[in-house]
Amino acid sequence: MTIGPAIMMKFCALLTKKYEVPTEASLNAIMVDGTGMCGACRVTVGGKTRFVCVEGPEFNAHEIDFDELMMRLKGAQ
Repeated sequence: MTIGPAIMMKFCALLTKKYEVPTEASLNAIMVDGTGMCGACRVTVGGKTRFVCVEGPEFNAHEIDFDELMMRLKGAQ
């Protein structure tokens, strides 16, 4: 399980993937309304769009597009 800043979770996932360690990432920090209506928590997981607040917040860390997630978070600041 990895929880924390997106950049840390990205590198944790890269390391655990290298050693084939199953890893879940908790993305609860990007949720806004908790209903899936605002779209703020939209993230690509395994090539599909997911909404963290209604489909997560835990996902397979090896399938999360962390680069996309970090770009979206950068715009939110």
